[in-house]
Amino acid sequence: MSWLDEMKKEVVFRARFSPAGRRLVGTAAVVAQPVEWYVRRRAAVRYNRQFPSTRMTTADGYALLPSGSIPGTTEIIDTCRRLFTIKQEQLAAAAPTKRKKGGKGSFLTNLLGDADLRANPLLIDFALSDALLSIVTNYLGSVPILNRVDLVYSIARPNHDEHISSQLFHQDHEGLKQAKVFLNIFDVDEEHGPFTFIPAGATDGILSAIRQQRQRAGAPHEGHYRDDEVSANGGPAAALQLRGPAGTAVVIDTSRCLHAGSRVHHGYFRLVLYIQYCTTQEKKANTFDAARFKNDPVRWLAVKCHAAAHHTA
Repeated sequence: MSWLDEMKKEVVFRARFSPAGRRLVGTAAVVAQPVEWYVRRRAAVRYNRQFPSTRMTTADGYALLPSGSIPGTTEIIDTCRRLFTIKQEQLAAAAPTKRKKGGKGSFLTNLLGDADLRANPLLIDFALSDALLSIVTNYLGSVPILNRVDLVYSIARPNHDEHISSQLFHQDHEGLKQAKVFLNIFDVDEEHGPFTFIPAGATDGILSAIRQQRQRAGAPHEGHYRDDEVSANGGPAAALQLRGPAGTAVVIDTSRCLHAGSRVHHGYFRLVLYIQYCTTQEKKANTFDAARFKNDPVRWLAVKCHAAAHHTA
């Protein structure tokens, strides 16, 4: 990540601490690409009239989706399990040289690349299905940028109780708002390290209290939050987990909601389908066969920023 990217990340991170800061960052995004902002908002108005959804509210910033509630889930699970079998064989052949011994790579692996997505267009069709896209577009008020589609594979760390990186509570830095889908490919219980999150409204109160405590203690305000900090400010009572049978899913604004995951117990693993919709164009992104959607104004807007023919990252 370049120094400019780091500075952008830090500015957005700090801006979340005040209403004025959030307004400033939001205004800057509009000024940077006013025509694009207008086109996406206008297209969303038309689309949302046709496909209204109130499942994901501004107050909460998430929508829990029971297993089987999204059309096509059975086919998606079958596809993801087939791909997982192939990727497991590749991981086994590469181990232990490929797996990082420290940091996030020691417990979490992103399994899919652009070639996998081109070979399995069903995954992109699912991400852009009305069942999911309507939730996201109604929540954001804009046609989002489809940024990533992946299979995320989590395993246990040597010390299960020592949490690092995304195992700690945090908010994501891509824009002031975004939406991510996490869909369990196998049944998930506590031992599998379920995705855990705190709704946006409760997150605001918890983070405000933690900021004040850190300020009084003279501690730097970093972007990850220890369990004891979150627990001391009402975290356990507010936290929800993505547990349940395969196909259980959540659509969540990870820029607003505190979240953590991949706290897998020894002898278990977790596999989720991961879809990210952004309001800002990010460098860490997949490339998509956008030509498939050239005649669909809404889906074209969702994929055109990362069209394979024009992507240079």
